[in-house]
Amino acid sequence: MEVQGLRSEIHDFINHADEKFLKMVYKIIKAHKNSIVVGYNADGSPITQEELKVRAKAASMRVKSGDYFTQEEVEKEIENW
Repeated sequence: MEVQGLRSEIHDFINHADEKFLKMVYKIIKAHKNSIVVGYNADGSPITQEELKVRAKAASMRVKSGDYFTQEEVEKEIENW
C-alpha cells in the first residue's frame, strides 16, 4: 500500500475510533515525536528532540546563574592546549 493509501486508511480508523484507541495512538505519536533524532554528540551517539530540550533548558539556567566562560577565557584556555 502506498503512503497516500495508508494515510487515508489511518484517517478513517481515527475518525471512527473510540476514546481508548485514540489515547493509545496519541501516546504512540508523542513517544515517536520525542524520540526523533535531531543531531549527534561528538562520539556519534544520537540526540533526541526531548534530550535537546532538556539540554537547552539546563544551559539556559547555567547562563542565568552566571556559570559560563567568556570568549576571552575560552581563547586563553585554547592557548594552553
